[in-house]
Amino acid sequence: MAKLADGAAQVDAGVAKSGTAVGKLETGVGKLADGSQQVTDGLGELGGGLVKLTDGASRLRTGVGRLNDGADQLHTGVGKLHDGSGKISDGSKELADGLADGAEQIPDYSKSERDGRTDMMSDPVRLATSVDNEVPNYGTGFAPFFVPLALWVGAMIVYMVLRPLNPRLLAGTAGALRVAFSGWFPAMALGAAQVGVLLTVLKFALGLEAAHWAGVAGLLLLTAAAFMAIVQAVNALLGAPGRVAALALLMLQLTSAAGTYPIETSPGFFQTISPWLPMSWVVSALRRLISGGDLTVVWQACGVLTLFLLLGLALTVLAVNKGRTWSVRRLHPELSL
Repeated sequence: MAKLADGAAQVDAGVAKSGTAVGKLETGVGKLADGSQQVTDGLGELGGGLVKLTDGASRLRTGVGRLNDGADQLHTGVGKLHDGSGKISDGSKELADGLADGAEQIPDYSKSERDGRTDMMSDPVRLATSVDNEVPNYGTGFAPFFVPLALWVGAMIVYMVLRPLNPRLLAGTAGALRVAFSGWFPAMALGAAQVGVLLTVLKFALGLEAAHWAGVAGLLLLTAAAFMAIVQAVNALLGAPGRVAALALLMLQLTSAAGTYPIETSPGFFQTISPWLPMSWVVSALRRLISGGDLTVVWQACGVLTLFLLLGLALTVLAVNKGRTWSVRRLHPELSL
């Protein structure tokens, strides 16, 4: 019985050990299950890593291809750089040779030559000017403008004193041309006297120097004749308002005759009317006769003045024909002054 009890005790101990072993076995099985799960997760991560590794390998292969292409381009560029370096070397040699040759060609100037070339370097551009038909003073340049101005003003004053038409001849049977000349000849005599006074003052009082004195005298006589005819015609046609019209013509001629400044600096209106007024031609012609130069303009001015003289006389004849038409108002005016 004692042995049976010992055996039972041993069985109990063995059962206890078996229970402990079973517990350890269960714990081990649980750990094994956890390990299996970890292995499964690791295999999944390993699969994802293999996919990434595959993509990386593909990108690496592409990058290697680009690197290979870049290496080829770099090799080509290095070759071009080598060729360019050779050209630079050749160019540097040519530049050095050229500078050496240029240095040998530099002349050895003396001190006076160096001084002269110093002036040239400090003032490399110079304006070469030449004066044609130079006048001695400022007044000589203005004389062609003021002389015809004086003649026109003289013509205006003459016909403030004299009548443009003789009333007795106008009322008689004399021809229209004779009546026109009867009003023009006395004025022309005064105009010729005015020309003589002008020439005397210009020559002896003011000391004007002219290249062609005879031409100046002839042109001024023709100018006085033309101006007298124009002013006579204006007064004969318009009567008392003709004096205002003559003054207006004077103003137009003063601004378009180019007596002080070139006509190109004037407004377009005055540039347009300048060739159609007599004073412009007189100014241009007097400049040639006083200062010298081409006399073509002088002959052209003489032709223009002759036309104005004939035009003035023709308009005066027209005024004579109009003046011979009498009316009751003209015979017995409402107001007599």
